[in-house]
Amino acid sequence: MKKVGTKNSILLLLLLALFDVLAIHRILELGVYFEYQSKTISDSFFRKTFYSESMRENVGYWSKECITFLKNVENEAVYFPIPTSSVDKSLRVAYTDSWMDERNFQGERGHEGTDIMAIENQRGLYPVVSVSDGRITNLGWLDKGGYRVGVTSDSGTYYYYAHLESYSGIAEGDEIMAGQLLGYMGDSGYGPEGTVGHFDVHLHFGIYCYQDGKEVSVNPYFLLKALEKHKLKYSYS
Repeated sequence: MKKVGTKNSILLLLLLALFDVLAIHRILELGVYFEYQSKTISDSFFRKTFYSESMRENVGYWSKECITFLKNVENEAVYFPIPTSSVDKSLRVAYTDSWMDERNFQGERGHEGTDIMAIENQRGLYPVVSVSDGRITNLGWLDKGGYRVGVTSDSGTYYYYAHLESYSGIAEGDEIMAGQLLGYMGDSGYGPEGTVGHFDVHLHFGIYCYQDGKEVSVNPYFLLKALEKHKLKYSYS
């Protein structure tokens, strides 16, 4: 009888321990849930990890505001901004997660985008296409961005393409489609109009939204990684 009682006591203790572990896990899970529910689009963690695999897998944790913006981008972003060459496969591009790396032109600031670098450092060679449908809402020179294009989607998301060498006959106000040619990758910027040569040829790609009238940038890196599977093919060499 004592052995049976001892076994039952041990079993009871194990069950209690299991319930304690499950309860603690649930409490921690709820803590994370309520923490994420309080976050807005301007939250630094949301901006840094935007569109990452973990964010998309746990999308239900985030606030409605964050989910709406994430889903908008997911639904409208169709193509990687640099097509592959159907003529010369060596004309590749490379990029890393440079979100908020230090930049110094016109004062210290964080890098609000991803730089897609040209393996062949030649301006005017690589085509740049629109990631999404939208309207061209900004076009022309910026001292920091050189020749740039700003495309605003129907959801209000703003896609920014900077340091171009030239445009493709587009005009501000034009309605464009995902995959439409915007211009060609260059090294323009960091000075008055026409300035080139301060850095290697690349495309600075950015994603912005507007919250309470303020412009908020998010990290484009993880979206670009997802769009790697959706590259158009253009004939250029």
